Amino acid sequence: EEDETIILNTLTQYKDSLALVGVELFEGVLHEEEPIRVMLQRTVASLQRLINSNQLARSPPILSGAGSAWYDIVAEEFSKMGTTADIILRSGCYITHDRGVYQLAQKRMLQQNAIVQEISKDNTLRPALQIWAYVQSIPETNRVIIGLGKRDAAFDAGFPLPILHYRSEWSKPIEIDHNNYKIILMMDQHAIMTCPSDHNLIVGDILVFDISHPCLTFDKWKKILLINNNYSVIDVLDTYF
Repeated sequence: EEDETIILNTLTQYKDSLALVGVELFEGVLHEEEPIRVMLQRTVASLQRLINSNQLARSPPILSGAGSAWYDIVAEEFSKMGTTADIILRSGCYITHDRGVYQLAQKRMLQQNAIVQEISKDNTLRPALQIWAYVQSIPETNRVIIGLGKRDAAFDAGFPLPILHYRSEWSKPIEIDHNNYKIILMMDQHAIMTCPSDHNLIVGDILVFDISHPCLTFDKWKKILLINNNYSVIDVLDTYF
């Protein structure tokens, strides 16, 4: 409440150019359900106090939150406001999903949330954001240098996972087991990947990687290529990230 008073006093100094229209948060920096619920409940209580004291310039006020890992919990807690607030969930990573942190988050929701279970019966989320990179060097039989680095893909929540292998004379990529092909180090523009000694990779081949944490991959690209099931580019998308 003390912080609320400081914010309100600050806003009054700029009342001609700023208006308090609601409250927003981001809970994604927390990793356990209990502290997230506590944070959400405090936020709802803060908004209710602002409503009761007529401090808001919008009716109904905006209540916004939810990354892509805990949106079910955010929806549960925010729904207690009923129609008293315009609730906005900002769970953007459903657009591409991933093979990592949000895959695990979705698994948690499927295990414990009936609504998520119902809407996922025929519409399960699948990873759709991939990085294609060349094999640049094979210095050892079980070690490969890939033209993929920290400037190309997220690495904070796990390294990219190789899932497809392509060669120019092939009609389409073939699947590979990411349990046997693993990036062990990423630098700015290159990655070191281990693989079985009997692999059939050659310099110039392309590997396709699924990623974990889409936001930090979007952050590195101004444009993304949209492909169809035949791997033909059908559109170019601006990220605006």
